[in-house]
Amino acid sequence: MFHNIGTTNLKMNLLPQQKKKERELTTQQQAFLDLLFENGGNVTQAAVDAGYSRGSAMWLRKNLADEIVERTKDVLSMNALRAANRLVATIDNPAPERGDDLRLKAAESLLNRVGAKAPEQVNHNVTAVHGVVLLPPKNEVVIDAE
Repeated sequence: MFHNIGTTNLKMNLLPQQKKKERELTTQQQAFLDLLFENGGNVTQAAVDAGYSRGSAMWLRKNLADEIVERTKDVLSMNALRAANRLVATIDNPAPERGDDLRLKAAESLLNRVGAKAPEQVNHNVTAVHGVVLLPPKNEVVIDAE
């Protein structure tokens, strides 16, 4: 079923939806994820520190990709308030400080990623030219029936 809202088509499924069941992680996998976020994203070091072999690092990254993405979203959402405060502080500061432009872009980028971005406006300038084309008159077609 599609609903047309403005210029956006939304696909709706009215059937009951099952919640995605979160998989159970082992203590070692949890440790890997914790260490990964503590060390700033060094996958190999987090794997080794969690008790895995160095060769397991890429397998862990692929196998736990969904969990890594979810934790990353959590980190972004936890820092959204700081980003918003940075935007306000930059606006309110009468004397720009060195690096404010970079901090401002970083704050805007973080807010965009968590969904708190400024509404996008798109201006469409359309010029419709409707011309009239005059065609010569049709010649009458006569079919001889013999």
